Parts: sequence; C-alpha cells; structure tokens
Amino acid sequence: MWLIISDTHDNLHSIEKFVEEANRRKVTHVFHCGDVVSPFALLRLLKLEAEFHGVFGNNDGEWLLLSQRSSGRLVKGPVELVVDGKKVAMMHEPFALEALLESQHYDFIFYGHTHKLDFRRQGKTLLVNPGDGSGYIAERPSAVFLDPETGQIDVYQI
Repeated sequence: MWLIISDTHDNLHSIEKFVEEANRRKVTHVFHCGDVVSPFALLRLLKLEAEFHGVFGNNDGEWLLLSQRSSGRLVKGPVELVVDGKKVAMMHEPFALEALLESQHYDFIFYGHTHKLDFRRQGKTLLVNPGDGSGYIAERPSAVFLDPETGQIDVYQI
C-alpha cells in the first residue's frame, strides 16, 4: 500500500492523523507532492514506518534544512522514480500532465499544488492529485491510499 499526500502546510493535526492511518494500513511508501512547508512538520511525516519520497512545493521555506532533515529524500521536482517495479513521475505544480499521460511512459503520475482531488486513467497510466492535505482550502484534509498492483485508490479524509 502507498500513501500519496500533498499540501500539508504545517497542519500537524492532519499530518499526525495521516501518519496514524498510514501505519495502521502498513503503507510501504509515502509520496509527498510538495508544500510540507517547515522542517518541524517534516519530522512528523518521517515518523511513518515507510520509505519517504518527496518534492519541494512553492511554499516550502527552509529548503536546505528540509533537505538535510529528510536525508535528501525531499528534492526539487519533477522527479522520476522506479518503486516496486513501477515507473512514477512526481511533481508539485501540474507540469505537462496531458503530455505525460499521452506518453504512457509512467505507471503513475502524482502531483499537488491545486488542493483539488484529481484522478485520471489513460491507458496504463494513473494520474493522482491527493487534494488538500492541510484542509485549509478544502473542507476536509485528504490523502490517497493506493494499491500499486491493482491501481485501486481510496480517498481518505479527516
């Protein structure tokens, strides 16, 4: 099971709830699509019993300290990863999404920034925006749990 999350914007209550649920579901990989914002919030995310992958967002402030605290696992995006044999593109701002979907180069494309849930499948590629992890813009904080083998998604809201 994977967790896709974005735009947590230092909301420690939401982060802790997502971490608890991810640990309960035995998540193996976490993909944070940007806007953690502060190193103290990142430390809460790193309490996950899972491998962490993240990209910087437009509101992340302390890039150097965030990078250090994440042991280099929070990077400037977009990035391309291979996780459990699946090709993943991850970014904060939605960059060339239609072209990436059409390319069929990736199994998954994850992005954030808009604070809006977005799921689209084109051929083998599943695109996911997990929405607003903070709940500051949307009515409820959200994240997505994904079974990478089946492509089944579960929107989890607090």
